[in-house]
Amino acid sequence: MVKNYMEILVCEILNEIKEGYPFLKNINYSNDVKSIALNNLPPMYFLSNISEGEKKAFILDRQKRIAVLSEIISAINIVTKNL
Repeated sequence: MVKNYMEILVCEILNEIKEGYPFLKNINYSNDVKSIALNNLPPMYFLSNISEGEKKAFILDRQKRIAVLSEIISAINIVTKNL
């Protein structure tokens, strides 16, 4: 199965910060934030010969997490302006 690891990372970080943004409990707003963030981030797919460790390293990479968090915050600002 082909997976977009950027989407996995966005979902993980969004779940980590959800408590600070009560409006994200609404699935529609949460999906809007995910969509906006993912549209502004490059997709990331791995070849079949890449180890699980390398995939996990992508998810845990500090620089990638910061970039994703920045896009999520930008997406939250867009969604909250349109509430």
